[in-house]
Amino acid sequence: MRSLSVLYQSDNNYAVLTGVSILSLFKNNTHLDRIRVYYLDDNILPENKEKILEIAKEYNREVIFLETQSILKRLKEMNVVPYKNTYTTYFKLLAIDSLEIEEDRILQLDGDTIINEPLDELIDYDLEGVVCAATYDCIMNRYKSLIDIPLTDKYYNCGVLLINKKMWKEYECEKKILDHVLHKRNRYQIVDQDIINVLFRDKIKYLHCKYNLNSGFYIYGIEQSFKMYDLDASIFSTKEQVEEAMAKPYINHCMGSFTGRPWHEHNIHPQSDLYDLYYAQSPWKNQKKMSYTLSTTNKLQKFMYLYFPRPVFCFIYKIMKQKRYEKVNNEIQKEA
Repeated sequence: MRSLSVLYQSDNNYAVLTGVSILSLFKNNTHLDRIRVYYLDDNILPENKEKILEIAKEYNREVIFLETQSILKRLKEMNVVPYKNTYTTYFKLLAIDSLEIEEDRILQLDGDTIINEPLDELIDYDLEGVVCAATYDCIMNRYKSLIDIPLTDKYYNCGVLLINKKMWKEYECEKKILDHVLHKRNRYQIVDQDIINVLFRDKIKYLHCKYNLNSGFYIYGIEQSFKMYDLDASIFSTKEQVEEAMAKPYINHCMGSFTGRPWHEHNIHPQSDLYDLYYAQSPWKNQKKMSYTLSTTNKLQKFMYLYFPRPVFCFIYKIMKQKRYEKVNNEIQKEA
């Protein structure tokens, strides 16, 4: 039997776009015998849950909503600082051990992903000796020094994780996470992703970037992205791998800030048309997209992006991002 277990998590703010992601997953994998979605539910409204279950029924799949109050209680008891006023992004870290699945792996997906192709390769992907597989993150290399990761080490994006359920448990990942949060550090800028990289980067296997293609390559271009983020093949995918992924992405990760996101009104995101393709097939198709307000900094960045030559924009944007990382890190250190 060709079977895939998938883990999502969201609050109600992300329920619609997560539902669209689930639809894209089901639509492009109808050939699989079974897909079972486990959804960590952070107070999703009943009407949105009903619509997600409608999608599952249409494709003859199963969505299981999981309570998260017990996880929330543990996070608060550990004095973990919420990320953007919510604890949702932490949930998967403390949910994997307790999941009852028949397969030896579970695919964790962020809600801001669009699945474009069949995922058969992930069902057969060799995970021997690692806790998970992931793609490298398109992030400024200097950021790693802020969380005590050597600049020569790899840093992974955790929006798509192919988790080795058996190894995750044997390596006591949850215990290590709890110990780290309780006794070493409980606040990071990129929260759960930073924790996974700090603790487990030596136990993560590289997954081709076609399975987690960062929107930045569409926004800035490959050459400018590599320059802006100080990337090379020793710490990141090769340019050829990125080109291959852009030609045929299996999973698009719809990231962005000043562009807005595909589910926002009046966005300029490069994957807006892709999102709209699935949104138009969803139970929310007649619902207006989310309104959003850009910060003053994001408004400036959007103006520069639209009217400055791309190399000039990327040079200025790099400086702004570096200063932002350092500012937030200093604030975290003061509060620690």
